[in-house]
Amino acid sequence: MMVEDSRSVLRGIGSYETLLTPQEQARATLLTGADRPDYVAAHVLVRICAARLADVPPQSIVIEQRCPGCGATDHGRPYVRDHPGLSVSLSHTRGTVAAAAGRSPVGIDVETTAGFVFDPRLAERVLGAEAAAAVRTAADPALAFLRRWVRKEALVKVGHGSLFGPATAESGTAESGADDARWQVRGWTARDSGAVAAAVSQEPLTLLRAGGRPYGPPNPDDRPGGP
Repeated sequence: MMVEDSRSVLRGIGSYETLLTPQEQARATLLTGADRPDYVAAHVLVRICAARLADVPPQSIVIEQRCPGCGATDHGRPYVRDHPGLSVSLSHTRGTVAAAAGRSPVGIDVETTAGFVFDPRLAERVLGAEAAAAVRTAADPALAFLRRWVRKEALVKVGHGSLFGPATAESGTAESGADDARWQVRGWTARDSGAVAAAVSQEPLTLLRAGGRPYGPPNPDDRPGGP
């Protein structure tokens, strides 16, 4: 998994539009302001992750989407064309992008604390009463909520649970499902940018820097169920 500043991803890429499919380029043109570079950077970063795992140039990676419900190709879960053994996931928020690749299902989500206002009613709805109570008593309820939220969102992306459905251990809530132990969770909190991210997979997860070096072992804040 990689979590990066949007500008650092695009810096030095050159004509990054050539990396994107026509569908991605069309979607990017509809976005305005900072939303466009964030979108493009996320789609570039996921190619970097997939290329590193497949040991091929990022330019050779083609990311497509397919909705499992309606079969449409303009939305839905992303996948790598011509690499059926790879799983990818991407996410972007204001100024920060995240992506992950693996050989088993992988999901990732990133959110920013900037401007986020903690809502106790929302917390109870999506986390459950016990977890929401723990979040409310945290030193920083907004940060505590987002740490749990990104874990839950990442799990939903791999088809485990729903955002407003049963709670799961890896999303930081009190309840757990029988198959929760299959999923490994890696969280990350960037104190400088205020970004909060989490990835889930059935494989060990490594957080990489832009140059490919690992950040190192998770800190206590990144454990599943942490505050």
